[in-house]
Amino acid sequence: MNKDLLYRFFEGNTTLEEEKQIRQWIDTSEENRITFLQERKIYDAILFRSPGISNTNRKRRTIGYHIGAIAASLFILIASALYLHTLRQENNSLDYNTLVVPAGQRIHLILADNTDIWLNANSTLRYPTEFSRKDRTVYLDGEAFFEVSKDDKKPFMVKTTSGDIKVTGTSFNVEAYSKHGGFETSLFEGSVEIYKNDHKLTTLKPDERSYLKDGKLYVTPITDMDKYLWKDGLIAFNNKRLEDILQSLEKYFDIRIQISNSSLPQRTYTGKFRQSDGVDYALRVLQKSIHFSYQRDETTGIVYIK
Repeated sequence: MNKDLLYRFFEGNTTLEEEKQIRQWIDTSEENRITFLQERKIYDAILFRSPGISNTNRKRRTIGYHIGAIAASLFILIASALYLHTLRQENNSLDYNTLVVPAGQRIHLILADNTDIWLNANSTLRYPTEFSRKDRTVYLDGEAFFEVSKDDKKPFMVKTTSGDIKVTGTSFNVEAYSKHGGFETSLFEGSVEIYKNDHKLTTLKPDERSYLKDGKLYVTPITDMDKYLWKDGLIAFNNKRLEDILQSLEKYFDIRIQISNSSLPQRTYTGKFRQSDGVDYALRVLQKSIHFSYQRDETTGIVYIK
């Protein structure tokens, strides 16, 4: 397998046809799978690890990089806006990477166990360069879509500030922004268990979602698949109030929006736009359905809806 193609796959820069080609190659033989994992570790070592981190000093390094700055054959998905950190845990020998996705961006990565992850804007994921023998634990602040590689002997655990999700192999979405509150898990395949302080709260079945409200966990059917289109770079809203739409913009673009016009119509709206178009474009799209003006305070960065 061509290494340049593999590295573009790790960075999320391959076409669907190329991705299919790589997955077929991995499934062809155990040797190919081992080669894939070895190349993944080499890729992590080149891009994600900072030398000189020891168990005695445990210093945290930050790497900010631009396209082409590391090697001519490597291209970075988010370029200089993506920051990566590496640190060693005090109580064990695992090296951890921390990915921070900037506002208005998203990133796709594959872990060493072949677990597929999409990270949404303003999200942070901390994960080991190599999992322990007992489990596979990652730490999330934000939103992510997981397709977990099945391993009954090594459960996969997603830890957040509001709760934890335990699986062995499945696909699910987690939204847990500590800045905005809330804790929501949506299951598409397999089974997941929801925990709080090591206490099991519930087990989700496919097409179910759980969410935390006023300290209580609720479970309901998934009725709106459009909200998960963020994985494809789309912000979609289906019969949502203007206030809810603006809250989504705040979350994804890391801005503050204040409504100073109390006479705005109180009805719901449906639509979608690309994350990459930016918040100004999103507001202009909304203006086609809702009569309002907006102004950004350049000093505070707050956007006022009038």
